[in-house]
This record gives sequence, structure tokens and C-alpha cells, in this order.
Amino acid sequence: MKENKSNTAFWAVLAVVNALGLIYPVNLLLRAENTNETLFAALRFIGFVFLLVVVDGISIVVADAVGTTRG
Repeated sequence: MKENKSNTAFWAVLAVVNALGLIYPVNLLLRAENTNETLFAALRFIGFVFLLVVVDGISIVVADAVGTTRG
């Protein structure tokens, strides 16, 4: 029972971190007023998504090695 709870907590925290991490670049994209700002915001958004993919992959591998996500 405890493993299932920590598994759920791990995925919930990962989802919240991803959502919070994307707020800033989405906000930049929505507030862009000209082409330069839109390009900058789009590149920032792509960079954040790439960074989150890498960090998520590493955290999943580490959590699996530690035994947090086994359920």
C-alpha cells in the first residue's frame, strides 16, 4: 500500500513541476506583441519543453532505480 501511495505522489509532483515550468514560456508567448517577441517566446518554449523532457527522463530513471515507482 505504501509503494502505491509513493508512486502516485511521484507522478503528481512530476506533473505539477511540469505544469509550473511551462507557465513562464506560455505567458511570454501569449504576451508577445511583435514578431521578434513571438520568435523569442517560441524558442524559449521549445527550450523549456526540451529541458523538461530531459529532467523528467532522468527523474524517472532515478526513481525507478531507487524503487519509488514500482507498484
